[in-house]
Amino acid sequence: MTMKIKKFTPSIVLISLVILAVVGYAGYTKLIQPRIWEDQKLREIKELTEKSFDPAYAQHGSQKRNEVRERLCLLTARSSEEREEAVIAIRDFLEMPTTEVSYECNDTFYSLEEDKLIPAKGETYTVGLTYFIVDPETNHVLQVEETPGTWGYKTDGSRWFSESKEYDCSANYSKEEVEQIARSFIAKHTTALGDIDLSELILETGKKDGGNGRVNYFFIWRGEARTVQHNPPLETCSEDLNKDIEGLYYNDNGVPCIKRYESTEVPTLSIAFTNGGQLISFSNELNGPVSRATVR
Repeated sequence: MTMKIKKFTPSIVLISLVILAVVGYAGYTKLIQPRIWEDQKLREIKELTEKSFDPAYAQHGSQKRNEVRERLCLLTARSSEEREEAVIAIRDFLEMPTTEVSYECNDTFYSLEEDKLIPAKGETYTVGLTYFIVDPETNHVLQVEETPGTWGYKTDGSRWFSESKEYDCSANYSKEEVEQIARSFIAKHTTALGDIDLSELILETGKKDGGNGRVNYFFIWRGEARTVQHNPPLETCSEDLNKDIEGLYYNDNGVPCIKRYESTEVPTLSIAFTNGGQLISFSNELNGPVSRATVR
């Protein structure tokens, strides 16, 4: 029996090598392209951050400032798929599974001093006249407040005000009844808030009587004070700082500054309701201060 050995012509070998090269390049491109895009994005974020300190862009409310802000919000945002978990949490909080939730921005920023991007601690979303701050790590709601209003002057000199929320104060629940509503709300909405154990916290209550039957109740649960280390340190710059304080220094603009490397925090969870049982505000600082809202 004679075994036949198949001969490969130079053209077949060349075609095979071309195919392997194309496949290899495609694989290389698939791996390297995301990194190239991330590097480009990071450079643009840094450039926009530097631009935001330019006096031409620093005026609050100016078109240039708004354009820079819009672009930074877009570049630093999580993917829409990742943010969908935050949307689910907000809908659970509102008990409105189909309500429209709008993403605003987040508090990611580029530290020019450290030359690196500082990840977001909070994302801001809005539903109507209410804003929500969500922890991007857990997708839990950390804060709920009424969206800040605006005002101005009419041509006749009188002032105008933007629309504000109306609150239900019709049921006239007692403080004890509203406290039970608050406790039930926290226990029920684990998707939005996570598992929160109030048994280890001390409750403080407050009441604000606005007259005409408008009463608001406030409930604050506090934990034990703890010392928190800051890395990087927290910097405060102000002309109002005590000039004799230890560690005081002046920044490039000649403004006195101080850095705090540790601070004392008291874990708190607060929630407020009207006497009609309507939620007014919510704040969860059990794991530290909530970041500032970034509403465009």
